[in-house]
Amino acid sequence: MKFNRLSKLLFVFSLTFLCQVSLLAQAAQTQTELSTYIKENYTKREVLIPMRDGVKLFTSIYEPKAKSEKYPIMFDRTPYTVQPYGADKFKESLGPNELFAREGYIFVYQDVRGRWLSEGEF
Repeated sequence: MKFNRLSKLLFVFSLTFLCQVSLLAQAAQTQTELSTYIKENYTKREVLIPMRDGVKLFTSIYEPKAKSEKYPIMFDRTPYTVQPYGADKFKESLGPNELFAREGYIFVYQDVRGRWLSEGEF
């Protein structure tokens, strides 16, 4: 009886483990596809935007390459960095959900005053 119970438990554990591994692999593939989509369909600009007092804030702007229409903008100002820095280095995902990137939103990420590549005091 113990052997039967143990084999059932082992089977359930193995099945659960395999399902989790499969889901993780699928999520990684989706993330890679999104990263490729962003690089192919967006341009990135890095600019310093001056404030009223002359302090400049580092800003990364991701714009859809298709300029045929107007797009909504999502703006994120953060003390936690807007990495990756460099005009040729792209974020792996944009916005709170991948659907925003696929719908062609413009994404603006900005380091707050005195943090990372922005000027001034925090």
